[in-house]
Amino acid sequence: MKARLIISIIFIIVSNFNSQDSTFVKKIRVKKSNFEFNLNQNTASLFTPSFSAIHPGFNMVLSTQWNKNKKLQLRQDFIAGFFYHKSFQSVIQLYSEFNFKIKILDRFFISPLVIGGGYFMSFLNMQSFYWDGSQYLSRLITLKNNWVISLGSNLEFPTRFKLLNRPLNITAKYRLQVQGEIIRYNVPIIAYSPIMLGISLPISN
Repeated sequence: MKARLIISIIFIIVSNFNSQDSTFVKKIRVKKSNFEFNLNQNTASLFTPSFSAIHPGFNMVLSTQWNKNKKLQLRQDFIAGFFYHKSFQSVIQLYSEFNFKIKILDRFFISPLVIGGGYFMSFLNMQSFYWDGSQYLSRLITLKNNWVISLGSNLEFPTRFKLLNRPLNITAKYRLQVQGEIIRYNVPIIAYSPIMLGISLPISN
């Protein structure tokens, strides 16, 4: 009798969970997600990208759509990346951006305004010293935790190619990113103008 009662309770719980789970899955499907991989050139300047000095980087993006409109998509991007600035800093990037992705003439997509912000973990690629009470000593590693504000725009071009049986798009991006304090008094903030070129594909078929 007790065994039947336990089995009945388990059956009711599992049935209820499956019902709720299917509803949850339906809600999740509304949010269409893409994966991106981008290669970056992180120019240390305000507004103007340049290749006179190479500051290479890359990032991976999880892009989620929050509405159902295919031609005017409200999207949020979650970005994790890294870039290297010789003799200055190496940076791990974790930030998020919002944008409206607009389909133009059924040929390409544009996001005229992308805005966001987040966290930069910066390792200085230069000598750094601290005062121990009697003399200055060199630090082995200098870590700076910084905020970042990100503004820019995106272009995305569909192709006829497929990767992992998913349609492949080409992405091109421009950003103006302002990073918080690096060296107190000397470098209170620093601006980068990264340009990015990459690929995008849907996570689900």
